Amino acid sequence: MQIKERIVPQGIILDVVGDLTYAHRAVFKAAVEKAKQAGCRHLIVNLEQVRFVDSAGLGLLVLVSQNFKLQQAQISMLKPQNYVREIMSLANIPKMIPIYEREEDALMARAA
Repeated sequence: MQIKERIVPQGIILDVVGDLTYAHRAVFKAAVEKAKQAGCRHLIVNLEQVRFVDSAGLGLLVLVSQNFKLQQAQISMLKPQNYVREIMSLANIPKMIPIYEREEDALMARAA
């Protein structure tokens, strides 16, 4: 898994490439922690290049979401592939973390 960080005025975008699984949890957690340490108030996780998410990946997303909410910050997801979206829907993740198809929509959501 590779993660590229992009700093934008409304927050930080993490472009994730690869699978979000138990085996890659440390890489994802480190990227999230770096964003949090930078004072990120809105973390956008771009899942466009993620082919697969396992239960550990789903759990990690939920934990990150809860952690951000405790700090009055938020996390959003961007452009998950159909298979990943289906897995997330089965786990009710979209009820906790909003999903956007366009980067502009995710960036504008910070005002809410």
